[in-house]
Amino acid sequence: MPVPYRTLFFLDNATTSIVEIKRLDLPTEQDPGLLYHWLLFDKATQNIIKLEFLSMNSLPQVEEREFAQGSLRFDPQTGAYTSATTGQTQQLAASRHTALPQPLAQAAEGYLQAL
Repeated sequence: MPVPYRTLFFLDNATTSIVEIKRLDLPTEQDPGLLYHWLLFDKATQNIIKLEFLSMNSLPQVEEREFAQGSLRFDPQTGAYTSATTGQTQQLAASRHTALPQPLAQAAEGYLQAL
């Protein structure tokens, strides 16, 4: 059975998607680590990994997230993800789409069902 979720943030480029989703099947859960999931999707391999959240900063013009795997800075139109292992930065387009592209939606669903 599918795990219900809502897309909170979606950033995308030709090779990578980054999405934050909130599980909707745990209405009484208080632990944000169980409710909110940042996922990085590699389009070439169809591999999805959970980004291990460390901290966040919400500024008037930009959002910042720090993960064990890298850092993400974004605003309503664009974003940049910098890998902690390679130091490479990817430019991403931000979107308010609630429906994810089918390959990403399938990978996110598989991820949630495996929890």
